[in-house]
Amino acid sequence: MMAKSAQKTFRSGLVCCMLLVAPTLLYGENSESDSNTKNVVKPQKSSQPMKSHELATESDQLALQLTREHLPQLTPLLKQLKIDQPRQYERAILDLARSARKLSVAQKRDKQLYQVELELLKADTEANLIAAKLKVRDKPQDRDKLRNAVIRLHTAKKHKMQYEVDLFRKRLARDQALLATAEQNLTAFEDDSNNTVDAFYLKLLRKADRKPSAGKTQKTTDLKTKRQKTNTSSSEQ
Repeated sequence: MMAKSAQKTFRSGLVCCMLLVAPTLLYGENSESDSNTKNVVKPQKSSQPMKSHELATESDQLALQLTREHLPQLTPLLKQLKIDQPRQYERAILDLARSARKLSVAQKRDKQLYQVELELLKADTEANLIAAKLKVRDKPQDRDKLRNAVIRLHTAKKHKMQYEVDLFRKRLARDQALLATAEQNLTAFEDDSNNTVDAFYLKLLRKADRKPSAGKTQKTTDLKTKRQKTNTSSSEQ
């Protein structure tokens, strides 16, 4: 009887760990598992059961594929959770499915980011599972495993931060190059005599088959002469 009770407590501890692990798979974002089901657009009530079933089926497939390929230690927990706590199972499945989608996006965007996020997910899951075992029974070997798991998690977090630093450095270098080009364009625009207000004004007049009035032409000439004198004086100083 005591053995069965201990086993049940141990299993419950792991299940609780499962519920704690799932939200962490979302890379620091809040879980939206509940909103994913509540905010589904329902044009017709009759079509909702089918949509919910399709969504659940897709989530099951994504979550189970994720655990099968990368988190096999969660597979028995999910099976037990499905039997003992169906609602919590659905929550865990939705969170895992969302994590699987995010990993898929990361893989398509950047293979390095995918590897970083995947290692972070694995390390975090391992640490939480070992902590759940220690909650049920305290063994020296599990403490050693936990320390090693925490070291692995710490390293994974560091790699994630290093990736972000490298990413921002690349963006900064790109932005600095764009800034330099923009400044060169501005200088060239200011130095080009054809890019004055008067020059563009006369150009549009010609385009409209119109000639500037004599007074305007003289004023324009005077303005050009004045600008040239100002530029000459500035350069001499």
